[in-house]
Amino acid sequence: MQSPSPSSSFPVHSIEDYSPPVWVTPKAHIRFDLDTENTVVRAEYEVCLNMESNGKSLPPLFLNGEGLEFLSLRVDGAICDPGAYQISKEGLTLSEPPGEKFQLIVENKISPKKNTGLEGLYQSGSMLCTQNEPEGFRKITYSIDRPDNMIRFSVSLVGDKEYFPILLSNGNHIETKEIPGGKIEVLWEDPFLKPTYLFAVVAGDLAETQSTYTTLSGREIVLKIFVDKGNQDKTEFAMYSLKEAMRWDEETFGLEYDLDLYMIVAVDDFNMGAMENKGLNLFNSKLVLADKKSATDETFESILGVVAHEYFHNYTGNRVTLRNWFNLTLKEGLTVFRDQWFTEDKTDSAVKRIKDVTLLMDHQFPEDAGPMSHPIVPKSYVEMNNFYTVTVYEKGAEVIRMLSVILGRDGFKKGLKLYLNRYDGQGVTYEEFISSMEEANQLELPLFRNWYDRKGTPNIEVTEDWNENTGTYRLEFTDIDKSNLPLLFPVPIALFDEDGTVLKEELLLARGLKSEIQWDGFLRKPIASIFRNFSAPVKVKFDRSREDIVFLAKQEKDGFSKFFALQEVIKQCFESTLEGKEIAKMPEVLFVLENTLSDRKNLAKDYLSYLLSFPSIGNLAESLQVFDYEIIEKNRNLWLTAIADRFVTDFREIYEENRISLPTQTRTEIGKRRLQSIALYYLFHSKNDLNRLGGLALQKQRDAKHMSEELSIVRILSEMDHELKSESFEMFYGKWKSEPLVLDYWFAAQVGFGTNALVSVKRLQDHEKFNWSNPNRVRSLIGSFARNPLSFHKADGSGYQFLGESIKKLNSINPQIAANLTKLFQNAWLQTGQRPTIAAEVLEGLLKVPHLSKEVTEIVTTIRKGWGL
Repeated sequence: MQSPSPSSSFPVHSIEDYSPPVWVTPKAHIRFDLDTENTVVRAEYEVCLNMESNGKSLPPLFLNGEGLEFLSLRVDGAICDPGAYQISKEGLTLSEPPGEKFQLIVENKISPKKNTGLEGLYQSGSMLCTQNEPEGFRKITYSIDRPDNMIRFSVSLVGDKEYFPILLSNGNHIETKEIPGGKIEVLWEDPFLKPTYLFAVVAGDLAETQSTYTTLSGREIVLKIFVDKGNQDKTEFAMYSLKEAMRWDEETFGLEYDLDLYMIVAVDDFNMGAMENKGLNLFNSKLVLADKKSATDETFESILGVVAHEYFHNYTGNRVTLRNWFNLTLKEGLTVFRDQWFTEDKTDSAVKRIKDVTLLMDHQFPEDAGPMSHPIVPKSYVEMNNFYTVTVYEKGAEVIRMLSVILGRDGFKKGLKLYLNRYDGQGVTYEEFISSMEEANQLELPLFRNWYDRKGTPNIEVTEDWNENTGTYRLEFTDIDKSNLPLLFPVPIALFDEDGTVLKEELLLARGLKSEIQWDGFLRKPIASIFRNFSAPVKVKFDRSREDIVFLAKQEKDGFSKFFALQEVIKQCFESTLEGKEIAKMPEVLFVLENTLSDRKNLAKDYLSYLLSFPSIGNLAESLQVFDYEIIEKNRNLWLTAIADRFVTDFREIYEENRISLPTQTRTEIGKRRLQSIALYYLFHSKNDLNRLGGLALQKQRDAKHMSEELSIVRILSEMDHELKSESFEMFYGKWKSEPLVLDYWFAAQVGFGTNALVSVKRLQDHEKFNWSNPNRVRSLIGSFARNPLSFHKADGSGYQFLGESIKKLNSINPQIAANLTKLFQNAWLQTGQRPTIAAEVLEGLLKVPHLSKEVTEIVTTIRKGWGL
């Protein structure tokens, strides 16, 4: 008999139980008397009944509040009798409200310094700041803390002028005045209604970078980025990214920024990437601070995308927000798609698409297939923080992208315009969004809504039929999961003849369990490219000849589809190797790579670097559903050596052609740096000149003018377990030990590769620069170790046991980070030997930890349930 689930002690929120708020607070003034140890918060609410009164008694008023020290309560100006309200660990209940509309003032005290969970108001360095999404506001003051309670806020911030000369909140700055005792008071007002999760406060002695942006209508917007002093010179790219995003949103969607001031604050201790608080975005420092010496090309692109993402939320998330948290994908999936579209326009569309789909396949597909699988609109949750997942974000974005394929980009723009105009200032669901798309385009998409309710990755079987007598070619698409909700999805198709000419291009809208499309009049059987540009988040089973796939790897005109055809050739041949076939006989892969290398002068350098890349261990394991990582690594290294030896001259030439690059963020220079790295990576796998290469690599690391060049050497030497890797790590640390964001790279590189990372991670957790309270540092060390399959999934279970102990420690420091790390146990059940048993024992041990947080409890319970425990 199974024991009761520990999660039963925490309330479960179900989508079926949703109902509108009984009471709302349409207007609020919040006053903060700021202090790191003891901050006093005074919240003044206009309270209104949000339902029909029965003319008799009014329902009780409940205000959320967690971890607060209650001070006082006033109703309509009078001190409330203690018997008229109750304080619990969940909040405050006013038993008998005085009327359908009244004023309420509540005071409480909080300690930002003790708030290591980094939700609500907390201290990061010398700064005080907030993180309120999804339910952090209740850790600041008593409130109706839900997304469908829309409030017009004004805020008074009072702080010591010496420690907090900068006092920020949402909206417009109204006034600043000095008050007795060496303090200042700053008043802010936000003219727009917003829920509590978008409320923000920042206080500190910060440096400011300022610029302006002129909208297409001629309005001048003041732009400010606030950072710790000494970091001002690292904000240039973030400011550039913000202006590019503002211009793009105007030109693409006609959306002009609606305030006169836009602010970004860089925070060192931050659980998330960034937060879209209205007019006052808070960012993890790693997504603001960058220069060519200390940030990689990947970091620069992340800054470009995330700055745009948070800005785009101003309309898709802020002006139109959520009715409830189950619909999180409504704002996040939509805005991820918008930032992907933006980045495609600003960089290279094929390369960007390759990155996004690789991320989806490496992280979201496993989530879909594991115990944490859930629809993009979850049906229940214990802790909402646990549902900020790749399914909600990345798969949610793919669902939105399908709409843009079905409707066309212009049709999508029409639908978004109708949606934003109709629901401005409201909290809505995905239903309103889909209905707006349908109405604007006079098209019904009934099966499309099932994407929001169906969990797991759909498996689509494709069959082809060729009749040479009639010249008829037919494709049939079957949803294998016949018991599941039927779907609507787009399938762009191109048909090629044998010399690579495109004969037909069609868009099939596949509906339900089975769809087909037919063409007539062909003299020879065409070769079909389907789901071009990855038009739907599905797994495709298409049993066709390897010759056809090799043909597409050579002839496909769509850059993304060409890349994935080449990857498919590699994976099919690699699978043959795992089945015991001779590695030297891999002609298809060598043929395609030879064709790619011979054509390299005609390809953009950044795109070429992706065509030449070999799938990672994790990608191969997930694609082939083979989870013996050591066997995969052994065979992968054999393949890399065979490729390197076959094309050693080409890779030497590529390295020399791209050895010197300018430290700028142009496509060409980024491509040069990637090609340098990939050429060296192959050469290190060759049997030639390893000693010479080691010295060359260290010299390259010393002379590097860009972090991508420098870090690529460190990572290659680490992955190869080269005898010079210790010298490389020491050189890197000596140069960058005073730069926290750069040291995150250093920590990650030492544990992200190989079978012996457990020794390194145990040593590094005691390093003077490691800090359990900083999420970036924890992710760089503990998270990178747990994403190293060779060390995390060791046969003796030592990797699981280490992560379990780390989670126990983090549970009392930062439950959200602890829960995110716990999710990394998801695919332990797929491993061989005693691994699943040991992982289950570790998870069971976590449930016995005193005061285990609801965040970790929910994840552990869900994984164990998915494993049948």
